[in-house]
Amino acid sequence: MDLADRVVGSALGLALGDALGAPFEFLRARNVPDPIPALERPWLSEPPGSTTDDTAMARNLMRSLAAQQRFDPDDLLERHLEWFRSDPPDVGTLTGRVLRRIAAGEDAATAAQEIWNERGPEVSAGNGSVMYCAPLGLAYANRSDELGHLAPALSALTHVDGRCMTAVLAVTLGVAALVRGEPTNDAARAALTAVEDLEGGEELEFLVEAVGGSRAIDGPDQGFCLFTAGAAFQALVRPGDVETELRRVVSLGGDTDTNGAVAGALLGARDGANGLPAPWLQRLRDAEAIRADAEALVPLAGTQ
Repeated sequence: MDLADRVVGSALGLALGDALGAPFEFLRARNVPDPIPALERPWLSEPPGSTTDDTAMARNLMRSLAAQQRFDPDDLLERHLEWFRSDPPDVGTLTGRVLRRIAAGEDAATAAQEIWNERGPEVSAGNGSVMYCAPLGLAYANRSDELGHLAPALSALTHVDGRCMTAVLAVTLGVAALVRGEPTNDAARAALTAVEDLEGGEELEFLVEAVGGSRAIDGPDQGFCLFTAGAAFQALVRPGDVETELRRVVSLGGDTDTNGAVAGALLGARDGANGLPAPWLQRLRDAEAIRADAEALVPLAGTQ
């Protein structure tokens, strides 16, 4: 398995997890079907196999990185705004509020901070930045020392809460290490250890335990960034294949599409595109376009 296969696998894995979980978004675990239909049900008014804002924003990031050959927050924000103005079927609550203010002319550098100030920390640590951050880890796979400042900058476009920045950094570091071909448990441990002293570090302790298999992550969550990252890392280090682990993550209920997307990004980086379930890929809408977006990142991922 080479770097290109892992890059494409991560991007397609993100989309598959997103599409798998989308029809069951915000259901409680007991209400999620068992077995979970694999890309066979519609999402809102969209046909089966459709992806959500998670994949749309991840594709914005992939295209921006490929076009600029670096992380350019201004370019990325313009792409997010263009997408937002296209009236997509769904936009995350906090992300939508931030982009709406910027589209109305408010200064982009202060919009996210002001909304965080208004809402307060109890409701401002959503997973709207961690859901699409994985391509940053792909692009900087061989320059992961730069993620320490780039990951928080990406999150701050919409989510300035320190816990969100911590989750984004952990996921991007994990993705980068996996794309480099590091052993799975080593990649997970290094990513989680790197963020344990940051804001939310105490809440991330369960992630480190999850890597060792001593604690299970369960129960629905309505979009908390650390739960999403935790469920994804636990899926990564469990022995199941991509299909098994994505079904398990979605079965937890809560923000099923985002939890699935982040888990899929890590699992796809681990197992590569050839390790993804072929029948699911056949049902995934825009699969070839997503593959093309990822392939355009491969040269950047190999840059040292």
